[in-house]
Amino acid sequence: MKKFIIMALVLLIHSTVSSADSGQALRCGSDLVAPGYLKYEVLQICGEPLSREIVGEVEIVDSDRIYDRRYSRYHSRGSKVILYIEEWIYEKSGLHLLRFEGNRLVNVESIRRK
Repeated sequence: MKKFIIMALVLLIHSTVSSADSGQALRCGSDLVAPGYLKYEVLQICGEPLSREIVGEVEIVDSDRIYDRRYSRYHSRGSKVILYIEEWIYEKSGLHLLRFEGNRLVNVESIRRK
């Protein structure tokens, strides 16, 4: 159990640091998309990307507490959840790579053409 808690904390810290380090946003028209946005919101604001690729996956422990009516108490599910890592590329005043973990935007980065 301790191993799962430590792993969940490491992933939480990593995702927080990744979001804080990225600090970038993508301007689409008069709007900005930044880490924390949902895929649906990015599509509504920026439209379809030039490219969409699933590049990996990350496994996290879902520690949500649920109420068990049968025993009239709360308990943690402690189930593992796999989130797909997806990268989208947009061309908006240069190329931009958007990285999603699951349904959430976690990083926006400018990339150079080769």
